[in-house]
Amino acid sequence: MKKWSAAVVFVLFLCLFPMMAHAERVPSIMLDGIAIDQKAGAPAENIGKTVMVPIRIVSENLGYDVKWEKATQTVHVQKGSSFIEMTAGKDAATVNGNVVNLDAPPLIKQGTTLVPLRFVGEGMGLQVGWDNGTKTVSLFSIPPVVETESDRDPVDTSAPVGSSELQSISFSGDRLIVATSGGISPKVSSISGPERIVVDLPNTTFSQTFVQGQDSSPDGSGQMNILDSALVSKVRFAMFSSSPSTVRIVLDLSQNATANWSLGENNVLLVDVTAGNGTTNSEPTLPEKSGKAVVVIDPGHGGRQSGAVSVTGAYEKDFNLAVGLKVKALLEQNPNIQTVITRQDDTELSLQQRVDIAKLNQADLFVSIHGNKFTTPVPNGIETLYTREASKSLAETLHKHVLPVTGLKDRGVKVASLHVTRETTMPAVLLELGFLSNPADEALMLSEAYQNQCAQAIVDGIVEYLSVTNRIS
Repeated sequence: MKKWSAAVVFVLFLCLFPMMAHAERVPSIMLDGIAIDQKAGAPAENIGKTVMVPIRIVSENLGYDVKWEKATQTVHVQKGSSFIEMTAGKDAATVNGNVVNLDAPPLIKQGTTLVPLRFVGEGMGLQVGWDNGTKTVSLFSIPPVVETESDRDPVDTSAPVGSSELQSISFSGDRLIVATSGGISPKVSSISGPERIVVDLPNTTFSQTFVQGQDSSPDGSGQMNILDSALVSKVRFAMFSSSPSTVRIVLDLSQNATANWSLGENNVLLVDVTAGNGTTNSEPTLPEKSGKAVVVIDPGHGGRQSGAVSVTGAYEKDFNLAVGLKVKALLEQNPNIQTVITRQDDTELSLQQRVDIAKLNQADLFVSIHGNKFTTPVPNGIETLYTREASKSLAETLHKHVLPVTGLKDRGVKVASLHVTRETTMPAVLLELGFLSNPADEALMLSEAYQNQCAQAIVDGIVEYLSVTNRIS
């Protein structure tokens, strides 16, 4: 009786769990939501933790040009300007001429060459996902670079109609930079005993993000000690009046000086301080270049725009600012370069205001600093983005310097339509200094040593570019 019961249980077990009596399920492949037909005799299969697919699937379904060299057992995959070369049995491949390691090498099985699907897909710009429960690979023909910031600036409707909010204040190169959310009519004057320059912004209040980003009192008042100017020792700011609401910014001077101001179309105010007799121009004038090369450093995001959130909960905006401030400090040691930083604290700027800061400062180049992100933890590495052909040389020079010091995967120099690289008029690039969504990258990116290395490499690249283009001697 016991033997009979055991036999019945065994049969029921097989009926309830038929998959245990068969080979491992063949992975399904979805391309933009549509299943790829895998013909009998050449299906995809799991080898370890890697989904391997016949090169026929790569060529027929993904539209890639695939060539097989029988003599060397090498697969050549190309689409547009991107190309990959892999050799059966070798755990190293080349992507656009750069050597990278493979989790699993191509192999030949029953006369069919199998290649790692994720590696090929990501190398060619596909988004690749894996559902372990259903054993499904999802491919999306969307570039793997996630837009770092939307082209649509966030709208804050909290300010009363007809008023403006101050979003950021910064000072570098004897230049005050103020960004606001709405139209302003600044009043600039000078006061003696002691010497000061006063900038009043009528019908303006501090934005909530500015207040939160400052080490100041709850009403938004605060100050910045200026260490790199022979003319200005301190910048102070506070609400001067509540009816009408007026923000006052005071520049404490170390000697007599004049101020010339200019206002951009998108509410960016520049106030240039120069040694003089203390009189101040009441009408806006375009700032004159000092003869130095003007470099704008743009730490991405800030304020409400946190950017990517890392695997441990860190914000991209903080990483961007940390690296940006280190770059600024290093550049300021070069007497031939005037450095402008779009933000130097956790305040918020629109994309267009960042562009306008560069234009109003008549910048020679623009470098935006970011951390990358993705929907899965797999993608990693460094990439440099540019939009206009005039920016290509700057992008290649910076990438050449940054990549070796990071030790991360080379994701290449790429063309991307990003607001800050598209709408600027000078050479402009956006650096993605690793993936905060990748645990290994994130661990490096949050270390001060890595940030220092990146900052020095960026500065080295900027100096080389400016020297080659004869902007500095």
